[in-house]
Amino acid sequence: MPVAFLNRVRGGASRAFDADVLAWEATVIAAGGSVSLARRVVVDQFVFSEKASGAWMLTDDYWALWAENAPQALVSLKQKRTATPVNTPAFTADRHYTFDGATSYLNTGFIPGSHGINYTGTSQRIAAYERTNLSASGAVAGTRIGTSSSISIIPRNGTAFSGSTNNSAGSVSFTLSVVDSRGLKALSRAGGGTTALGYDRGVRLTDATGLTVGSSAPAVALSIGCINSNGTPISLRAASVGFVAIGGPLSDAQELAQYSAVQAWATSVGANV
Repeated sequence: MPVAFLNRVRGGASRAFDADVLAWEATVIAAGGSVSLARRVVVDQFVFSEKASGAWMLTDDYWALWAENAPQALVSLKQKRTATPVNTPAFTADRHYTFDGATSYLNTGFIPGSHGINYTGTSQRIAAYERTNLSASGAVAGTRIGTSSSISIIPRNGTAFSGSTNNSAGSVSFTLSVVDSRGLKALSRAGGGTTALGYDRGVRLTDATGLTVGSSAPAVALSIGCINSNGTPISLRAASVGFVAIGGPLSDAQELAQYSAVQAWATSVGANV
């Protein structure tokens, strides 16, 4: 069988490349980018791991900004939407997109209220991987129409990790056991409950309880590098971002599995922290 359709797995066995990976690659090429065989293998292993843990089914989309080229970074892995850079954020191959904290960001084109499948007004999750340790109030990613229809993530502001899952009173905070914004952080809320869950590198932090929350998904697109507040960029962050995911909540075991899969991807391309 041609090598283009095979991928090595443990024990030297081989299997066909995942159809979702090949469809993503075709979209990247149509957008003017390319995907090397080595990178296809890395992405295929990530998707294989996500599907094995069940996280793929529960996640609506992924952006791997530590790509080989800008078009590859801008095409989302699952829904294959092409993000639009605004005010020239800086792309570094195999590392990240860097935002200036003043005007630059990415418009992903992913509208939770329209494109969310697992993401709903009552259940939502966002995850992000920041590559430089930064303490600031700006958001790595987010979208909102008022605080009660919102999703955002701030990997570190002081000693806390914070964000919003339709919190009517604004953001919720989680005390970081290691005061560092780097690595995979995730924030979720399930089933209309009044508790938000925060995870740092796959480890669950102390829950935020007793929240007052809304029940609608934002009708404006998710931005990376800021929060899209009903069409206006706010809370811009001077961050270097390697990865973002959005969808429905994961179990503790799936959070740890996704962290392991994301970290393996980052390590394979030299973007791990």
